[in-house]
Amino acid sequence: MTDTAPTPIVSRIKISTIAAADLAPVENWYGDWLGYKVCERGKISSALANSWGTSNMAERPYILMQPESGEDVFIRAVNIDPITSYKPMTSLGWNAFELIIDDVYALNKVMEKSPFEIIGPPKPLEGDLNFIHAMQVIGPANDVLYLTCDTTREPGSLLPVPSSSVGRTFIVILAGTGVDVTQAYYSNKFGMVREDDFDTPIGVIARAQGLPEDHIYPMGFMSLAKPGNFIEFDGYDSSFGARPQTKGQLPPGNALVSFSISNLDDLNLDFISSPATEETMAYSGSRTATFIGPAGELTEVIEENIGDT
Repeated sequence: MTDTAPTPIVSRIKISTIAAADLAPVENWYGDWLGYKVCERGKISSALANSWGTSNMAERPYILMQPESGEDVFIRAVNIDPITSYKPMTSLGWNAFELIIDDVYALNKVMEKSPFEIIGPPKPLEGDLNFIHAMQVIGPANDVLYLTCDTTREPGSLLPVPSSSVGRTFIVILAGTGVDVTQAYYSNKFGMVREDDFDTPIGVIARAQGLPEDHIYPMGFMSLAKPGNFIEFDGYDSSFGARPQTKGQLPPGNALVSFSISNLDDLNLDFISSPATEETMAYSGSRTATFIGPAGELTEVIEENIGDT
């Protein structure tokens, strides 16, 4: 990004939401193996459910979790009815959340003993990004996590420094039909700068889709305003479509992403409903609203004083 590039009006990733048929294993797996602690329990309010366009989520239980460090970037798990037909990374929308890790090889040894399914063991990225090493797992709700570390931590690195052995979400992965429409939308709506796209094999996705390991996918990245916050855009073939879900509920797995914004009124978006005001921990009385993006993804924006983030 050049010095003259505009600053995106979306600040950071605030909440990554998983929709799960059973919250207990989410709490146990994330707590026992990733060090995430429950910081709040409750039920989804009618106002919040309606803002998501999911009226049948009202009064559904949720847990809010944060890294061991207590950093105020959250993973939320919300209860839904079971969707047995869902297979991760075979539908459009939010498909994975990426957490910053202190030592991914040490974590891999832990995860080998865990109930998480390792779908990609640790390895370096290719080319100039070979200092970044990552692995991928599937959790109890068919939620996909990328677990990533910077092996150099040189000054000016794109990756944030983890505040605990397993840190916060720093990338959210959005699958669309190709990457042009999705990137154009987020660039237009949020002032995010489109960098050079590239074509690359993504083994974990290819395996999930029954394609050869070396199948090539288009990929792009965009930065949010706060350092160490990104959206990854993965391009799927046009044969992939919407995720199966129960009417009036969140989609299963990686269901919803919430970003911080200084003022909802600055946005030129068609919200599902008028903004709601939430008093729970992750919102602290802020206004929040949700829109449906070009890949059918549910994306929430929460007002937050960016200067205090």
